[in-house]
Amino acid sequence: MKTLKTLLSVVLIFTSIFIVDAQGKELLTTIKKQIQNKDWDNAEESLTKLIKDNPNKAVYYSQRGYVKEMNLKYKESIEDFTKAIELDPEQPIVRTNRGYAYRNLKEYDKAISDFKDELKVNPKAIYSYEHISMVYYLKKDYANALKNVNIAIEKEPSNSISYKTKALIYKAMGKKKSACSNKDKAIKMGLLDDYPDFQNDIDELNQFCSE
Repeated sequence: MKTLKTLLSVVLIFTSIFIVDAQGKELLTTIKKQIQNKDWDNAEESLTKLIKDNPNKAVYYSQRGYVKEMNLKYKESIEDFTKAIELDPEQPIVRTNRGYAYRNLKEYDKAISDFKDELKVNPKAIYSYEHISMVYYLKKDYANALKNVNIAIEKEPSNSISYKTKALIYKAMGKKKSACSNKDKAIKMGLLDDYPDFQNDIDELNQFCSE
């Protein structure tokens, strides 16, 4: 199961306007290219240089946390995300990305807390309900998993990921008909076109539905 497909990149360092000198602008351009090329080690090194010169810019810590997380350095990414939140408690997306790190470390309660807190900072982050649902699914708390994925679907019925998640939950509950119908709906909505990394989940569901 892919856990980083919907990880949100905090790209504000490229869309926000900061007063930086020519050297700083050049470094930002370099970082952008490194991230686009998934050159995580060099991107982290470049961001560390940027943070050294700008130690109070929350968004730089957020971006370095994202880079570390994409490089599977989950514990280190949490340190940066936490620092970003300390510097700017209202910054969006950071708690979502920290929640992913906790989820990958199997610190599920902390992950759920972060996904819920994201909604407090950004009420429009309705994707949080699907994230919460998936963590409950991993905890094998299927009642709460189903409750939250239903909220996700109610608030954003066009999100194919939620139907895939709901299918996995029903599969775990042994409810084949419901699992397969939600799987089929996710595919029909273009899940694999938009998120091909979910192929493993669909293969797992297809096998279950064919048994």
